[in-house]
Amino acid sequence: MADTIHARASRAFLSAILALCVVGAEASHAPSAEAQQRRGLLDMLFGGGRTETRQPPQRVEQPPQRRQVKKVRKARNPGASAQRPKAGKALAAAGGAAAAAAVTTAPVEKSETARTVLVVGDFMAGSLAKGLEEAVSQNREIRVVSKVDGSSGLVREDHFNWPSEIGKTIAETKPAVVVVMLGANDRQAIREAGSSLALRTAEWSDRYTARVEALASAVRAAGASLVWVGALPFDVDRASEDMVYFNDLYRTAALKAGGEFVDVWGGFTDANGAFVASGPDMAGQTARLRNSDGITLTGAGSDKLAYFVEKPVTRILGLSVDDLVASLGSQQMSAADLPSAGDLASATTTPPVSFSDPSLDGGDNLLGGAVAPGVKPHGDASPRAKLVVAGAPMDPTEGRADHFNWTGRSGAVSPTTQGNAIVFRGSTTLDELRRQAKDAGAPETEGAADAAARSLPDPTRP
Repeated sequence: MADTIHARASRAFLSAILALCVVGAEASHAPSAEAQQRRGLLDMLFGGGRTETRQPPQRVEQPPQRRQVKKVRKARNPGASAQRPKAGKALAAAGGAAAAAAVTTAPVEKSETARTVLVVGDFMAGSLAKGLEEAVSQNREIRVVSKVDGSSGLVREDHFNWPSEIGKTIAETKPAVVVVMLGANDRQAIREAGSSLALRTAEWSDRYTARVEALASAVRAAGASLVWVGALPFDVDRASEDMVYFNDLYRTAALKAGGEFVDVWGGFTDANGAFVASGPDMAGQTARLRNSDGITLTGAGSDKLAYFVEKPVTRILGLSVDDLVASLGSQQMSAADLPSAGDLASATTTPPVSFSDPSLDGGDNLLGGAVAPGVKPHGDASPRAKLVVAGAPMDPTEGRADHFNWTGRSGAVSPTTQGNAIVFRGSTTLDELRRQAKDAGAPETEGAADAAARSLPDPTRP
C-alpha cells in the first residue's frame, strides 16, 4: 500500500514538472505585456473579464537558398608561369581587365620601297628595338631590323668589336638609318697589352673616345645616316654619373661625324634630374618604366624610349609631318594659278606654307617697313592694304573711339615757336585761358613769353 502511494506521488510530481515546462515554453512565445491591448475601465465593468487581443499578422520570411555553382577547373599552361612574372591579385585582375578591353592591331605589311632602320647596341638597344618596331608597326614605309648583342659594348672588344663588325652588318641589311645605343656595359676598365686603364681616367677617356668616333665614322662611311641615342639614368647614383659622362662623349662624336644625338635623359627622371622608376607613359598615365633592378626597361618604358627616337628617324627618312606639309606647296597649284597681288584682299584660299619656311608669306620685310629695291609699291588703296601692307593707321570716323579731334579744332601742339615761347595751339588758346583766369579774379600778369606769343598769328582765326 505504501509503495502504491509513493508511486502515485512520484507520478504526480513528474506531471507537475512537465506542466510547468510546457507553460514556460508557451510563455516564451507569447507576446510581451507592452504589445498586448490594454483593458479599459468600461471593459472591466461591463465587458466581461476577458478581452480579445488582435495581433498583427506575422510575415514569415524564408531563408534565401544558396545557388549551387559548379566549379570548372581551367587547364593551366605549364609554360605560362615561367614566361610571366608573378604579381599580386589586384594587379593580375587589373591587367586581365585591361587585356580583355584592349584590341591588338596586327602590323601592316611593309611595302617594297620600305626603308630599313637598323638598331645596334647592348641590351638597352634591344628594348629600344622592340618599342620602335611597335611604334612603326602601322607604317608601311619603315622596317626595323634589330642586330643587338646584350653583353656588348665598346670596352670589351674581345667579346664584340662594333667598329669592325658594323660595316658587315650594314652591308647585309642595307639600312637607311642606323640607331646606336651603347654604354650600359662599359663601366669597367680597359685592358690593353697587359695594362689596365681605370674608368674615366685620362688614358681611359682617350681610348674610349677613339672607339666611339671609329664606330660613328664607320656608320657614315657605309652611307647610312647615324642616330646615336643617349644612355639612361640608373638607380645607383654612381652609375648615373658615369652615364652622364658617356653622353657627353657620344654627343660630341655623333655631331662630329655628321649624325644626330637623341637625349632621352629627361624622359626617365624627375624635375631635379634624378632617377625615377615610374612616370608618365605614352597615354600620360603613371606607369612603371623601369624594372626592380633599376636598369632594364618595362614594356611601357620601351615604348616611351622609342617615342623619342621615332621623331628624328622619320624626319631623316622624309616621312615626318613637317616634310609632308612642305611638299604640298608645289603640288597644290602652279604659279599661274596663284592669285595676283591685287586680289589678295578678296582671296579666300591660299596654298599651304611650311612652318620651316623663313619667309612664310613670301616677304622678308616687317609690316610698314621700307619697300625693297626693285619692288613696285602696292597699288591697292583699300583700308586693308593701307593697314596691313603700308602699316598706316585708318582714318578716324566721327563718333568712333579713335576720333580724338571731337572739338573740331586744329592739332594738339603747334610746331611754330618764336623767341623760345611755349605755345599750345589746339583745344584752347591763351586768350581763352586769360579770359577764364580774369573771370575767376586771378591777377593778370604778362611776361616776355606772353608778349612773344601774342605776336604769333593765330591759325584758327581767319
